[in-house]
Amino acid sequence: MPGFEWPWALALLAAIPWLARRAGPDGTLVFNRLAPGLPRSRRVRWLALPAWLRGAALALLVIALAGPRLEGRRVRDVTDTIAVQLALDCSGSMAGRDMEYRGRTMSRIDVVREVSRAFLFGEGELQGRPDDMVGVVSFAEEPVTLCPLTLDHEELRPVLDGLRIAQRADGTALGDALAVAAARIRQAEASSGEAFRGKAVILVTDGENNSGARSPAEAARLARDWGVRVYAIGIRPGLAAYPNESDFARKALASIAAETGGVARMAGTGDALREIYGEIDRLERKHRTVPRFRGGWQWIYGLTAGALVLLAAEVVLSQTWLRRIP
Repeated sequence: MPGFEWPWALALLAAIPWLARRAGPDGTLVFNRLAPGLPRSRRVRWLALPAWLRGAALALLVIALAGPRLEGRRVRDVTDTIAVQLALDCSGSMAGRDMEYRGRTMSRIDVVREVSRAFLFGEGELQGRPDDMVGVVSFAEEPVTLCPLTLDHEELRPVLDGLRIAQRADGTALGDALAVAAARIRQAEASSGEAFRGKAVILVTDGENNSGARSPAEAARLARDWGVRVYAIGIRPGLAAYPNESDFARKALASIAAETGGVARMAGTGDALREIYGEIDRLERKHRTVPRFRGGWQWIYGLTAGALVLLAAEVVLSQTWLRRIP
C-alpha cells in the first residue's frame, strides 16, 4: 500500500505558504490604482505565478523528503536473513497414531504439523520466525518442494495445513530430501548474489534412509560445503520398545548433525518435539538482526527533478516576462 518512510517530514508542508510569499523582491514598489475600472493586462494577471511555482516546488521537495513509496512491500536483505528449510517426513509410517501431545494421542504427522506451525508462527514459549526466509520440503520415496523459500509466511499456512502422507509413501529418501533442502538454500543465494546470514535445515523423520539416489552422508557433506547446518530430529514414540532401531537412527542422525555443525535429537512425544524446536529457536536467534523495510519503486528522484524544473521556471519568469522592477 502507498506510504512514506518518514511521514513526520510532511509537517514541513505547513511552512510552504510563508516561503512562497517571498517569491518577489523585498524592494518592490506598490502603486495605487487610480483607475480601478481599467482592465488588467495579461502580465499583471500572471504576476503571482512565480510564487505558485515556488510553492509547488517546495511541496514536491517536502514529499520527496518524506520518502514516498508506491506498491510498497516488506523485504529484507539476504545478508540480514536466516534461511530455514523444513524437511518433513511424509512416509506411510508417519500415519501411526501413537504419539502423545498435550494430553491427546495423535498421528505422528499431525504432531509434526502442529509443532511446526507453532515454531513458524509463534505460540506460547515459541516466538515464531517472522524474519526468516522459510521453505518446506516433504519426502517419502522422493522429495517434493511444497513451498520455496519465502518471507511471505501466509503462503506457508496452507502448505502446513495440507501436510499429508505422500502418495508414494513406502520408502524414505532421507538423503535426497536433505540434499534438495540444502540445494534450495544454495539456489536462493545464487539468484540473489548474496549469502544468507544463517542457513539451516530442520530434518524430521521417523524412518531410516531406504530410497533415493543419495545417502545421508553424501547429502550431509553437500550441506556442510554450502554452509548449511542440519538439525536432525528422529520421531520414535516409545523409544524403549525399539532399542536397536532407535540406537541406529540416533547414530545416523547424529552423524548428519555433526558433519554440518547442527544438533541431533530424538523425540518420543509431541511435547518433547516442541522442546527440541524451542532449542533450535534459541540457537538460531543469535544470528538474527533487525529487519529493514523498504517500499517498492521510490519516487524521490522524480519528485526532486520535478521540483528543480519548477524552480528553474520560476527563476526564468521572475527575471524576464514577470520581472518586477524595484
